[in-house]
Amino acid sequence: MREAPPETLPRQGLSLINQFLCVAFGVMIVGMLAMGAWVSSQIEESVAELKSVSMALSVNSNIAPHLQELASGNVLSKQSILDLNRVMDRPDLRANVTSLRIWKRDGLIVYSSEPDLIGKKFPLNPYPRQAWAGAVKVQLNGLAYEEDASERAKGVPLLEVFVPIYDLETSHVIAVAEFHERADVIKTELTASKWQTWITTAVITLNMMGCLFIIVANAGKTIDRQRVALVERVAQLSALLHENRSLKGRIEKAAQKSTENNERFMRRMGYDLHDGVAQLVGLALLRLGRVEGSEREQDNLQKIRSALSDALTDIRNICKGLLLPEVEKLSLDEALLLMIRQHELRTGTTVSRQIAYVPQEAPHFVKIALCRFVQECLNNTFKHADGVGQRVHASWDGARITIEVADDGPGIHKGSGIAPTPSLGLSGLRDRIESIGGIVIIKSVPGVGTSFKACLSLSAGEMDAA
Repeated sequence: MREAPPETLPRQGLSLINQFLCVAFGVMIVGMLAMGAWVSSQIEESVAELKSVSMALSVNSNIAPHLQELASGNVLSKQSILDLNRVMDRPDLRANVTSLRIWKRDGLIVYSSEPDLIGKKFPLNPYPRQAWAGAVKVQLNGLAYEEDASERAKGVPLLEVFVPIYDLETSHVIAVAEFHERADVIKTELTASKWQTWITTAVITLNMMGCLFIIVANAGKTIDRQRVALVERVAQLSALLHENRSLKGRIEKAAQKSTENNERFMRRMGYDLHDGVAQLVGLALLRLGRVEGSEREQDNLQKIRSALSDALTDIRNICKGLLLPEVEKLSLDEALLLMIRQHELRTGTTVSRQIAYVPQEAPHFVKIALCRFVQECLNNTFKHADGVGQRVHASWDGARITIEVADDGPGIHKGSGIAPTPSLGLSGLRDRIESIGGIVIIKSVPGVGTSFKACLSLSAGEMDAA
């Protein structure tokens, strides 16, 4: 079967460094735009606030004294109008202020540098309303209302300033003064300040982006080197994993072959004992039966015959343990049931069995290992628990087969005398199961009993190969 090629790290359209730089640059550019816009708006608000404070001081010192009669009426006297005209004709105001309007609360214009507007009412826009509340408001290029038609026609940038006029005695707002001031110089200064702000922000941002690029580029080179080293390491580990799987397969095959060879060796040894030593001992017993002698000699011969008879019995019992019946032609459940029945015949005990659905086909070495497991565990239950509560349970979940042999004996504890039998032994039994990829679990509770459990993976592929 062909092995899959070693895994490599996935390719990406953009490297992580490029992705990081793109995102970082995008964030910084957005931040630059936001910062520039905010600073520009702050500069414009600051300039407007300074202008409003300056205009409010000028109004309160030059205009407010000539409007005090509005506290009790909506009409200015001719003298007040003449005074206001003189104020507007001052060189310092005429150079910058293009018009002046005095508003009453109901939208009535009681004075204007444009005589056509005097006595007319207009809907109050938001700025006069705020000025009536005591606030000084400034607006750049906000000539959007009906009373501003003549000013709009001039096409000159203007700064609208709305200043509340207070009653000098009661400090109540009695009118609102609206000034239109030329904003050519202010607009030029604001534009220059904005450009300086944008240029400064751009330079700082570019410096930050340059420093960030250098840092990230160096980090990117390090990451790329580590990435290459990681790919090489993954390739090496994949190769080692492939080799480990190959070695594991060879070890499992060697363990299976060793199990089968060991079984053949035990079978041959059993046949050799049965056909060789047992026959010779039996022949010796026959010969001894024909020997005659004195009464004392007959007594010695009887003892020799008894010893040889016991030895022959032991040899035959050993042969029975070594000679595993041919299970190659039997299914797994048939082979397990055969082991249980032979144990019952040999010991005269009864074994409770529950052989659930188990695969009919299994590799030969698996059947041998599980049969030996059942045989050895039942021998231990008979030897150390007198066969009390002997039971065998076998099950398969589609991937793993489990064999459990248990009893209700005294359990395993220190001084119990449990030791490996000459044929296989518990330690050899554990080695046999583990050599083919299984595990053996032994649980014992003194006075309750002992349980021997073997778990072995048995996939569909292994059954097909059986």
